[in-house]
Amino acid sequence: MSPLPLRPSLLRGLLLLLGLATPVRAGAGDVPLLTPSDALTPDADAPAVEPEEPSVWTELEGGDAAGAQAAASSAELAAERAAEQGVTSAVAPEPPVEFYLDPLGSTQADPLHLDRVDPKEFDIPVVVNDAVKKWMTYFLGNGRKYYARYLMRSTRWLPLMHAELEARDMPRDLVYLSMIESGFTTSATSYASAAGLWQFMPATGRQYGLRVDWWVDDRRDPVKATSAALDYLAYLNRLFEGDWWLAWASYNGGEGRVMKETRRHGTTDFWTLVSRGALHTETQNYVPKLIAAAIIGKHPERYGFVGVTYQERFEYEHVEVPGATGLDVVARCAGVTEEVLLEYNPGLRRWALPPDVETWPVRLPPGTSAHFAEEFAKVPPEERVTLVRHVVKRKETLGGIAKKYGVSSEEIARLNHLKAKSSLKVGQELVVPARPGQTPTAATEAPAEPSSGDGGGGATKTHKVRSGDTLSGIASRYGLSVDEVRKLNDLDGDKILIGQTLNVGAGGATPSKTTSKAGSTPAVSGKSVTHTVKRGDTLGSIAERYDCSVADLKSWNGLKGTTIYPGQKLKIKR
Repeated sequence: MSPLPLRPSLLRGLLLLLGLATPVRAGAGDVPLLTPSDALTPDADAPAVEPEEPSVWTELEGGDAAGAQAAASSAELAAERAAEQGVTSAVAPEPPVEFYLDPLGSTQADPLHLDRVDPKEFDIPVVVNDAVKKWMTYFLGNGRKYYARYLMRSTRWLPLMHAELEARDMPRDLVYLSMIESGFTTSATSYASAAGLWQFMPATGRQYGLRVDWWVDDRRDPVKATSAALDYLAYLNRLFEGDWWLAWASYNGGEGRVMKETRRHGTTDFWTLVSRGALHTETQNYVPKLIAAAIIGKHPERYGFVGVTYQERFEYEHVEVPGATGLDVVARCAGVTEEVLLEYNPGLRRWALPPDVETWPVRLPPGTSAHFAEEFAKVPPEERVTLVRHVVKRKETLGGIAKKYGVSSEEIARLNHLKAKSSLKVGQELVVPARPGQTPTAATEAPAEPSSGDGGGGATKTHKVRSGDTLSGIASRYGLSVDEVRKLNDLDGDKILIGQTLNVGAGGATPSKTTSKAGSTPAVSGKSVTHTVKRGDTLGSIAERYDCSVADLKSWNGLKGTTIYPGQKLKIKR
């Protein structure tokens, strides 16, 4: 047998271990890191500019109360997905450094302990084949640091998940689906705009009763998202007559695609479908990856995960708090920091509770609810709303907005996670501190709600176009056809602009709800539209825009992966 070649990256790592090489340091050409003060002090006098087509990251993270944590978690998830490429590609993984230092010693024992794997220990179907072994090798090699973090966080959420699973008489080991989806973190957002412990896409989340809007993202809420995910998994399991492998594949790739391939190939055996290349690569790897995660997670010490600092379980008390209340008020009355409050309520996206509800359930650390009730009763109602929502207008500057509200531009920057040299954009929404006693008119208006010309029953009803709006979506909201909206506004095509005001009929018209109930699906007309891919677009952001799934986009356009490019034409079925 010829000797294995030493790859440059591995050779350098070996030399570093032996002290014969020095670490590479940043050179003068490297991009400098922003200091905290740089990140939060944009030019206060820079006028607002017309917005470009928004990216999914702008939509999901811009101004988010938990933006820093969400960005860090999303970066970790992206890094882990990148590390997986060595498993999903045809390139064999590098042998560990120990192989070269002690080749005989490193091969004497089976690091996977396959002889000790007992499928009877699991309440999900477990098999050990080459695909599963490949993913076990990854989790114990290049993916070990990520798996260790998953284990560390697992104990915070497993009691909650296990209780919900047991109440539904569903397999407890389904928790490993959350592990491979998000690494047990509530704040992670994927490249395709899926978010939370169970990585729901916005449209699917809404379909299963989760609120996803400017104020709240229930996909990040551990309790609500877990309930919705188990609803979805239970549905998929019934759809595929109790076959969990096909249910998991559908959770990843869409039940429509999986059902279509089972019919086309005349088989419901997942591994047969894989052998025929019937499913996307990511979906083919999804099931063995979950099984591998479960095998290791059942006995982590067996696989060398020792000395893990496990997190405490998620326990809380909850109180009902009036809508629009500032999170600083809630935190102060509970005797905790705003950061701790957000840890218990990761679904809150702004620094205030949503204003369109009478009360909102807020989770507090154990033992703080009584103190909160006592202190909150002392706060006058007019001092409970401490933030307002401001929509940036043409030529406005951060300094001018700060002067208008009597606050500092630095404080507005902090609340909205504005970075150095970031420009305000016309139509951009900011949360602004309110002076005591200030009338919080903006805070009591939920974004994306239609406006009326003068409020009269026969007055003209108008709608101000927001980021993500489409002509078909606006028409559906007001019970109109696209042609009717075009005629009312003298439009030749489907192009509309953020900030544009559209006539949507008489004032008596009532918009339909934007959040669908569990089990409902968006109405379609059977027609198709064409979307031209713009810079910054992703399949996830396009799917959200047209209220469909990434799997639908791939199916309609014959896409095998997720790569798209500016100028590409995509067919959208309505």
